[in-house]
Amino acid sequence: MKKPTGFVATCQCDEIIGVIDVDRTTPKDTGSLLGNWLSRGCKIEPRFSGTWSVTITSCKCKRN
Repeated sequence: MKKPTGFVATCQCDEIIGVIDVDRTTPKDTGSLLGNWLSRGCKIEPRFSGTWSVTITSCKCKRN
Protein backbone atom coordinates (compact mmCIF):
# COMPACT_ATOMS: atom_id res chain seq x y z
CA MET A 1 0.00 0.00 0.00
CA LYS A 2 1.33 3.43 -0.95
CA LYS A 3 1.77 6.16 1.65
CA PRO A 4 0.42 9.62 0.87
CA THR A 5 2.87 12.28 -0.28
CA GLY A 6 0.50 14.99 0.90
CA PHE A 7 -3.00 16.01 1.94
CA VAL A 8 -5.42 18.64 0.64
CA ALA A 9 -8.07 20.23 2.88
CA THR A 10 -11.30 21.41 1.28
CA CYS A 11 -13.66 23.54 3.36
CA GLN A 12 -17.43 23.02 3.49
CA CYS A 13 -17.73 25.89 0.97
CA ASP A 14 -15.65 23.79 -1.51
CA GLU A 15 -12.58 26.04 -1.34
CA ILE A 16 -9.13 24.47 -0.93
CA ILE A 17 -7.90 26.06 2.28
CA GLY A 18 -4.72 24.12 3.03
CA VAL A 19 -2.21 21.50 1.99
CA ILE A 20 0.42 19.37 3.68
CA ASP A 21 3.57 18.15 1.96
CA VAL A 22 4.42 15.08 4.06
CA ASP A 23 8.15 15.29 3.22
CA ARG A 24 8.37 18.87 4.53
CA THR A 25 6.10 18.60 7.57
CA THR A 26 6.85 16.86 10.86
CA PRO A 27 4.53 14.00 11.86
CA LYS A 28 3.44 16.03 14.91
CA ASP A 29 2.49 19.06 12.78
CA THR A 30 0.80 16.82 10.20
CA GLY A 31 -1.39 15.25 12.90
CA SER A 32 -2.20 18.63 14.39
CA LEU A 33 -3.20 20.17 11.04
CA LEU A 34 -5.28 17.15 10.02
CA GLY A 35 -7.08 17.15 13.37
CA ASN A 36 -7.77 20.88 13.12
CA TRP A 37 -9.16 20.59 9.61
CA LEU A 38 -11.32 17.58 10.49
CA SER A 39 -12.73 19.32 13.57
CA ARG A 40 -13.73 22.26 11.33
CA GLY A 41 -15.60 19.87 9.03
CA CYS A 42 -13.13 19.95 6.14
CA LYS A 43 -12.82 17.15 3.62
CA ILE A 44 -9.29 15.69 3.56
CA GLU A 45 -7.98 14.15 0.35
CA PRO A 46 -4.65 12.32 0.24
CA ARG A 47 -2.27 12.74 -2.69
CA PHE A 48 -0.08 9.83 -3.73
CA SER A 49 2.01 10.97 -6.68
CA GLY A 50 5.23 12.91 -6.43
CA THR A 51 3.95 15.69 -8.67
CA TRP A 52 0.74 17.40 -7.70
CA SER A 53 -0.28 20.99 -7.21
CA VAL A 54 -3.29 22.93 -5.97
CA THR A 55 -4.25 26.55 -5.52
CA ILE A 56 -5.08 27.59 -1.96
CA THR A 57 -7.94 30.05 -1.59
CA SER A 58 -9.77 31.75 1.24
CA CYS A 59 -12.72 30.14 2.97
CA LYS A 60 -16.05 31.59 1.81
CA CYS A 61 -18.15 30.20 4.68
CA LYS A 62 -20.12 32.69 6.69
CA ARG A 63 -18.67 32.02 10.15
CA ASN A 64 -19.12 34.11 13.25
